[in-house]
Amino acid sequence: MASITTTSGISSTLGQYSGITADDIESLLQADSVGKTKAQNQITTLTDQKTAWSDVKTRLNNFLTKVTALQSDDTYQTKKTSSSDATIASITGDTTSAEGTYDLKVDQLATASKITGTRLDVKSSKTALGVSGSLTLTSAEEDTDGNAKTFDFDISDTDSLNDIATKINKETSNSSIKASVVDNRLVLTDSKMGARDISISGDAADSLGLGSSATTSKGQFAIFELDGMKITRDTNTVSDAVEGTTFTLSKVSDDHVTLSLANDTSKTVSAVNDMVTQYNSLMSLISDDLSVGDPSQSDNTTGKLAGDSELMRLQSSLRNMITNPYITGSTLNPNKVGISTVDREGTLGLDQDKLNAAIADDPTAVKNMFYQSTENSIGTVTSESGYASDLSTMLNTYLVDSSANKGIIATKSAGYDSSIKDLNKQIDDFNTMLDAKKTQYVDMFTRLDEVMMEAQSQMSYLTSQTSSLSS
Repeated sequence: MASITTTSGISSTLGQYSGITADDIESLLQADSVGKTKAQNQITTLTDQKTAWSDVKTRLNNFLTKVTALQSDDTYQTKKTSSSDATIASITGDTTSAEGTYDLKVDQLATASKITGTRLDVKSSKTALGVSGSLTLTSAEEDTDGNAKTFDFDISDTDSLNDIATKINKETSNSSIKASVVDNRLVLTDSKMGARDISISGDAADSLGLGSSATTSKGQFAIFELDGMKITRDTNTVSDAVEGTTFTLSKVSDDHVTLSLANDTSKTVSAVNDMVTQYNSLMSLISDDLSVGDPSQSDNTTGKLAGDSELMRLQSSLRNMITNPYITGSTLNPNKVGISTVDREGTLGLDQDKLNAAIADDPTAVKNMFYQSTENSIGTVTSESGYASDLSTMLNTYLVDSSANKGIIATKSAGYDSSIKDLNKQIDDFNTMLDAKKTQYVDMFTRLDEVMMEAQSQMSYLTSQTSSLSS
């Protein structure tokens, strides 16, 4: 009889004498596969848990983004501004600026001193000029003795207009003069406005269009009237006339402009509301993951991270910090600015009227409750405190993931990967063992078939011989 191989890889002729079929061997192998099945189920569980933590990480990052927004000055330094004619002048303010209305008239705009050279007859600004010699630039900046600073430049015949501008610009940080090339002309512009004297000389000046043929225009100060007071400044962006307030002068006019500044709490309220919303989203996910369901039900379903001690610690920390009544360095706390739980489940709510009232009473105190920092003499932040700062610090212990510092979630993820790797190794070992078992079973039952076939053959022979003797 022809042998047919089954899908299990076992000949269909197996068991013709013993009655042991391929299905019987598969049943035996199934019993031997309990350990493999257990490992596969563990991998499924661990993968689900790793995915659940990844989802928690995403929500934590979203929450951190909203918390970080409360550490930015831009969230609080918002004012409603208006100008009766913004083409003439406008106004802005920060958290320290007071609400108010101002009358302003622009008499003169500040300009910068400038030297414009004559046009040179060259192909382009990259063409070598064939001019050699020296240039001496005198700026309005002063040295330690109070004398005007001078800067000397050597010009070679291979230099182009661009090359010369580059040489001059290497000294801009000291001279305050910037060179540019416009229509094959060298243009020297003082980076500071006001009536400042600048000049250029040297034996190469005439050949470069910077000699007597050049046009020199001296800068001027801005002159404006603010509530009847005449003020002079060397800039058109005036930020030192009224504390925390900046006036931008755009056009000279005989008309008076009315400028107003009022507190705008909408950005702060929106940022706090966004944080509250994202907190509730995060805590809802954590609650679902930690749910033990209803143990009394036979078909009870639990959360993917039920019983996870690290997630329970995170949940507890968030609940404690989000309504913390004591904020370092502040007389305010979340409840005083309208942040509080609104139900037994710990859902967070925001009383916007209460927050607006707190901002109206003392906007700086509200900002400092959320975040305040200390800087050293070079502007580096040396210390941070406040509600948002404390939350950020705690969240980063879970989220940080760098080569030098692994946070709690990164560490857990690595642990899951390690466990899954070990289980996959166990499954490989089980597969090797099961293959060997399968070969063993097939060999054993094949031999049994052979023995039984031989026995049947001998029995048939004896039966035929007995029949012959009887006849």
